[in-house]
Amino acid sequence: MWRENKGFSTIETISALSLWLFLLLTVVPLWNKLIADENMAGSREIGYQMLNESISKYMMTGKGTAPKTVTNNNINYEMKWEEEGEYQNVCISASVYKEKPFCRSILRTDWLYAS
Repeated sequence: MWRENKGFSTIETISALSLWLFLLLTVVPLWNKLIADENMAGSREIGYQMLNESISKYMMTGKGTAPKTVTNNNINYEMKWEEEGEYQNVCISASVYKEKPFCRSILRTDWLYAS
């Protein structure tokens, strides 16, 4: 039975190999991109939380507008405060961000602090 089907096992082997190569060449890079995007989203979430905490501290006390660098999960986050007229711009950047820093603009109120 096997001897009469010459070339069948060769064609079957080549098609199986090509299917595996296709899967490896398409799925593995996509998998790596998904993992990298997940790590980027996690680091952005940490940056947003730090930005929110800093803005909340400023709104409650009127202090905390000095630039600072914080390390979290081996990533250095740099937070900068800038005045633009009657607004305060607070920006956070990290070395893992491939884009420009993320900034929020809040109205500066010298009379509305809780303390």
